[in-house]
Amino acid sequence: MNAEHIHSRLHDALHRGHRKATEEELAEVTAVVLAIVTEVTAELAVVIAELAARIEALETRAAT
Repeated sequence: MNAEHIHSRLHDALHRGHRKATEEELAEVTAVVLAIVTEVTAELAVVIAELAARIEALETRAAT
């Protein structure tokens, strides 16, 4: 799943008119949102791990 695909699916879901969403449409939007949240969570975990390593290195240098 790439960014363009996600953008297209969310755009289609948001601009479907004044009718109510079907359960299938809601499930599709939910799947896209969950995929986005999963990707962001994974990227955030990497950033936090890198920051923790940098902090540890700085603390080690400060202790010496």
